[in-house]
Amino acid sequence: MMIPERLTSAAGCLGMWGALDLAVRYSNQRRTFGKPIRQNQAVCFMVADSITQLDAARALTYLAARAVDENYPNVRRLVSEAKRFATQAAWDIVNNSMQIMGGIGYTDVYPVERALRDTRLGMIWTGTTQIMNLLIQHEYYNEVLDPSYDRRQMENDATHPDESERCFTDEDMLNVFEGGIHG
Repeated sequence: MMIPERLTSAAGCLGMWGALDLAVRYSNQRRTFGKPIRQNQAVCFMVADSITQLDAARALTYLAARAVDENYPNVRRLVSEAKRFATQAAWDIVNNSMQIMGGIGYTDVYPVERALRDTRLGMIWTGTTQIMNLLIQHEYYNEVLDPSYDRRQMENDATHPDESERCFTDEDMLNVFEGGIHG
């Protein structure tokens, strides 16, 4: 039931490009000391960080949506990751946009202050960021510790393995999985 709601939360956050676009246009027109503020390294870095986060959120959200459409086995984890990442990215993007715009971004002259309030809700609604973290790690533990897990196991690549130093055996992993994950 929560999968569509959480995926919708993630997808809705992708609209924060609007706040970033506004901040970019503003930074191109706003001048200090005779030059546009977009020429300040701090502004450039906030724009670069924001667009990178937005593109990453878009990719993860699209991946999660495709996983839902194709009934992928780890859909709950992917949707939780998309919701967690996209809502945090949206919050960071709107904060950067407001920072670029300075005091006027905090007023109702531009809609950035409203976007900030609206974005905050995404981090709480349909499961908080902390709940998403619990779901993500729980699903991943279940995936990796499942006896049918068939990805390459990096511990088998040790150049000089010392079995006495290994912190777990295949039997230990099976016992943990069958006994449940605690912690």
